Amino acid sequence: MISEKDLIFLISMLDKEDKIEFVEEFREDFEQQIEEKKLSWTAYYKFLRGYAPADERILEIALADEDAKQWIIERVKAKAQKALQIISEIEGNEE
Repeated sequence: MISEKDLIFLISMLDKEDKIEFVEEFREDFEQQIEEKKLSWTAYYKFLRGYAPADERILEIALADEDAKQWIIERVKAKAQKALQIISEIEGNEE
């Protein structure tokens, strides 16, 4: 099981576009936070208009929704694979 500390590290690897996509993908979870009075409509509308939520907000969703957690893991994994590919190409060109 992934620790909260590790999950927040993975979330920190997401860029603004990833976070905006996360809001769109998990709209229902954000709407649930509004119902629970954990999030205002104003903040939610800002997220839908392109403002990225704070890492802690994404963490709350990921802790409550296993699919959200998996989405984060898969997104960071893809970024890491791309980074390793680029590094490998750079190192191959230096030799």
